[in-house]
Amino acid sequence: MNPIRAALLGGGSRGRYVYADYAKNHPQELRITAIAEPDTRKRSLIAEGHGILSSLVVSDWKELFPSSHQDFDVVIIATQDSMHLQPLLAAIDGGYPVLCEKPVVPSLDELSQIAERAKHTKSLVSISHVLRHTPFFTRIKQLIDDRTIGDLVGLELDENVGHIHISHSYVRGNWSKKETSSPMILAKSCHDMDILHYLAGSTCETLSSYGDLFHFKQENAPKNAPLRCTDGCPAFDQCPYAAQRIYLGENTGWPVNVITTDLSFEGRERALKEGPYGRCVYHCDNNVVDHQTVSARFSNGVIASFTMSGFTMETHRNIRVLGSKAELKGDMETGEITVDFFATKERVTYQLNTKKDGHGGGDEHLIADFISRVRSMDIRSTSDLSSSLESHFMALAAEESRLSGGKEIDLASFQEQGRIRLLS
Repeated sequence: MNPIRAALLGGGSRGRYVYADYAKNHPQELRITAIAEPDTRKRSLIAEGHGILSSLVVSDWKELFPSSHQDFDVVIIATQDSMHLQPLLAAIDGGYPVLCEKPVVPSLDELSQIAERAKHTKSLVSISHVLRHTPFFTRIKQLIDDRTIGDLVGLELDENVGHIHISHSYVRGNWSKKETSSPMILAKSCHDMDILHYLAGSTCETLSSYGDLFHFKQENAPKNAPLRCTDGCPAFDQCPYAAQRIYLGENTGWPVNVITTDLSFEGRERALKEGPYGRCVYHCDNNVVDHQTVSARFSNGVIASFTMSGFTMETHRNIRVLGSKAELKGDMETGEITVDFFATKERVTYQLNTKKDGHGGGDEHLIADFISRVRSMDIRSTSDLSSSLESHFMALAAEESRLSGGKEIDLASFQEQGRIRLLS
């Protein structure tokens, strides 16, 4: 069977290290036959690594549309969040199956526009809500649906972003400003809104949220801290966010491979002196939150709580699922799930083999699922567009609540508000 041919829009971290690498590792399943990426070096690396014809190596995705359907079979959108809307619509109009990075779009107006389009499209549009595809959450969903814990009563989910991850991506990096990206609850945690919706098995009725940018701001900078870590900061020895400590060590994988394509010591050092990742975390232009909580009620009566925090040592997720007959606890990074049964006091432990990278194996399963559905012409998907949009409305409603001091938001009214704004 011939591999699925893909046009990859975006050659950044996800484009290069997830989708393009999957094609390299599974050449019988996926082949990158077109690349659209404005950065010359990133574009060349993918083009050379995958033997792409020069006519299909472009800086602007518009140069690939319309196509005669002879060059690629599917479209993978891995551009920045604010750049998804137009290529997604173009791919849908062109009849291509689409795999799009989350979040689909960053605003309520654009989300409503996509929601209206989703009602009428018969194209396969899959969103990279990779948590649904992990062995960890797949097993938890199975245990809930099998009623192993009895009736589902509540969900408690913690996303421990990690102090390095938040400083890299949400203070210094591409997702540091909601005006150019999206609110952090959408950019980072629409994964989590999605998994709550998925596990609850119901739509969200109401939610409320609190959160703030607490720490990463100028008034918390050490005395005499310069604008860049490389300019001789007196607090270097005590600062956990010192750029040299994060980016100039032995590790050249994530997050180091994001700051430059030249991963030599000299190349990385130059990137810190000239680029955004060498800036002091207290002297950046970031404005997204560094911690946030959400409380949600679903239509079937399930109550869920979610906490996202950048102030953790490690990056991992853990969950507690409350049932009428048992309590389930799980740690996604270790892959351990325990179920404690109330009547017998018995504890059952499930130990899953989980990967440390690729979202616990979710990335590979996501792409494999997409390829399988393209081959079978099954437009339903575990991460299909209509289902994925629920998490986006939840995230944007949570941001609305946060900005309103924790005001309770009715999701049906919030979604209708977006449609009215779109039509006005």
